[in-house]
Amino acid sequence: MSLGGSRYDPPVQVGTVPSERLPSCTVVIPTRRRPQLLTNCLRALAASEYPSSRLEVIVVDDDTQPTTRTTVDAARDRLEVTLLESRSRGPAAARNAGARHGRGDVLAFTDDDCRVDPGWLAALASRVVAGPAEGAGGHAVNEVKDNHWSSLSQTIVDLVYAHYNEDFEHARFVTTNNLAVRAEAFRRVGGFDESFRTAEDRDFCRRWRAAGLELAYAPDAVVRHMHELTLGTFMRQHFAYGRGAFRFHRRARGAGDAQVAATARFYASLPRLLPQVARENGSSSSRLGFAADIAVWQAVNAAGFAWEAAQTLVRPGP
Repeated sequence: MSLGGSRYDPPVQVGTVPSERLPSCTVVIPTRRRPQLLTNCLRALAASEYPSSRLEVIVVDDDTQPTTRTTVDAARDRLEVTLLESRSRGPAAARNAGARHGRGDVLAFTDDDCRVDPGWLAALASRVVAGPAEGAGGHAVNEVKDNHWSSLSQTIVDLVYAHYNEDFEHARFVTTNNLAVRAEAFRRVGGFDESFRTAEDRDFCRRWRAAGLELAYAPDAVVRHMHELTLGTFMRQHFAYGRGAFRFHRRARGAGDAQVAATARFYASLPRLLPQVARENGSSSSRLGFAADIAVWQAVNAAGFAWEAAQTLVRPGP
């Protein structure tokens, strides 16, 4: 096979792209020790409405597991899929490895714990080629609806999107489990910074926009997130995000692009956004319970930020 040439309501369309004019796309999926989730992810991609002659998939294994190869081999009768190895270098490095090998004019990224909707890739690619944005991110839906901590984690992402992506045509932040960009522009900005283990998406979006490139928010590009969390894994996740936030701010400040004011505006918007997002997500928690959940998030995130700041005293670096 060869590659050829309410808040969630879809925005005004910038133009419908006929299927014969859709660009060649490379979908990059980093994975690590989750063969069943990867199987589900690849099955969803195989059911994509995107023209198969313009689609390739690259799976990057960050742990070199035999089960990953078995999973990829099983998908080859339905997809053009390549397996690469990254050897515990982290998700940013894995995505860069996939991007380097990709032949598509558009690079799309999702994660192994996501199932993309059939129209996902067409929705993203259409936004990218119809312009004016050179990149686009879509909407994630928590599919583990009876898991309190998974639901809370998605609510936090929705809060961030509600603030940073209020203008769909000039989005400021999108996550790497639902992102597509022009390959040439991705390489021009240097891809993802591999020194980040978390917050690489924040850093990428900041550098993308600093380079004069635009992002669009495409809520009709849906991925369904299957990330089971417990209180412990939720806390570890957001502690790590706090660590990444410190590194993000330090790197931005070093580039002369201080983000403190932007972050302060986000926190100032929370009293307005919290009730709105809770309603849209159908939160069954009481106001007191929801406030407690948000307090846990902020406390753990702040602890991670402080811990990483303390580490710089003993190991200064970029």
